[in-house]
Amino acid sequence: MNEKIPSILAAFETFDGTYKRDEVDAALALQDEITPYLIDVLKSVLADPVAYLDKPDPFGHVYAIELLGHFREVRAHDVIVDLTSLPDEMPYDLFGDTITEDLPAILLATCGGSIVRIKELLLNREADEYCRSAAAHALVYATVEGVVPRQEILDLFGSLFTGNEASSDSGFWDLLAGSAYDLCPGELMPVIEKAFADGLITGDVVGLESFARVLQRGRDRARKETKDEIKRHMPDDFHDRMSWWACFRPAPKAPRPPVSRGKKRSTRTDVPAGRTLLSQTVRKLGRNDPCWCGSGIKYKRCHWREDRKTR
Repeated sequence: MNEKIPSILAAFETFDGTYKRDEVDAALALQDEITPYLIDVLKSVLADPVAYLDKPDPFGHVYAIELLGHFREVRAHDVIVDLTSLPDEMPYDLFGDTITEDLPAILLATCGGSIVRIKELLLNREADEYCRSAAAHALVYATVEGVVPRQEILDLFGSLFTGNEASSDSGFWDLLAGSAYDLCPGELMPVIEKAFADGLITGDVVGLESFARVLQRGRDRARKETKDEIKRHMPDDFHDRMSWWACFRPAPKAPRPPVSRGKKRSTRTDVPAGRTLLSQTVRKLGRNDPCWCGSGIKYKRCHWREDRKTR
C-alpha cells in the first residue's frame, strides 16, 4: 500500500463539514493504487449497513462511490448496484442526494458497457423507488451514449406500466414516466396515455401536456439536453462533482418561528431540538422540501444530517 493511502481514507472517513480537496487530489493521483481500497469501503458498508450508519458521521462511502464513478471503475459496479438495491430507504440513508442526482451517471460509468445489472435494479420490486428510477435514468443515458439501442429501452419502459411492477401507492410509474420523457417517446405514447388514464401516472413528475411539448421540440433537442445533463453529473474535473455541495458550506441561520399567544407549542418528538413549531402547522419535513433554515436548498442537502442527531 502506498503510504499516503491510509491518511487519505482516514480524512474521507468522517464528515466534518469540510471538503477534502487535498486528499481528493491525492486520491486522483493514486487512482490505480487507491481503487481497491475504495471498493473495500463500499463492501464493508454492504456487509453491515446498519452498523456503518451507527458510526459518528460516516462519509467515506460517499467519497468512495463518487471517486469510483469518476474513475469509471467497472470492478465497483456490482457492489454499487447491491448497495442501491438494499430495501426500504437504506440506500438514501447511506447516500442521500447522490441517489437522485449522481447515481444514474455512476451506474452507467461503472457498467463497462453491460446494462444487465442496471436492468436488474430497475426491475427489483424490493428496491427503493428512487433507486429504481436512477436505474431507469441510467438506461436513458446509455441510449444517448450509444451503449444500447434506443428502441430496446423504449420497449423495456413500455412493458413496465402494467400495474404489477410496484405497490399501488408507489411513485414508481411517475418516476419511470420522467425517464421515458427524456427519450422523446413518440412510439410509446399509446402506452403512456393509457397509464395516465388508468391512474398509474399521476402527473406529479411530468404531465401529459409536457409529453406533447417534448414531442414537438423533437428527438435531437431531447438528446442534446440529456447529453448536457450527463456532463453536469460526470464533469471532467472531479472537484466540480462535490466541492459545491451545500453540506460543505455553512447555511445561513434563520430566526426561530414566532409563537403566537394562546396556541400550544408542539410536543412532537420528530421536531428537531432547538426549534419550536405550532401544533396547528406542524408536519414532518420531507427530505426533498426546502430546508427549514431558509437557505433555499433541499432539506436533505442542508440540515438533514445535523437534525438526525437530535431525534
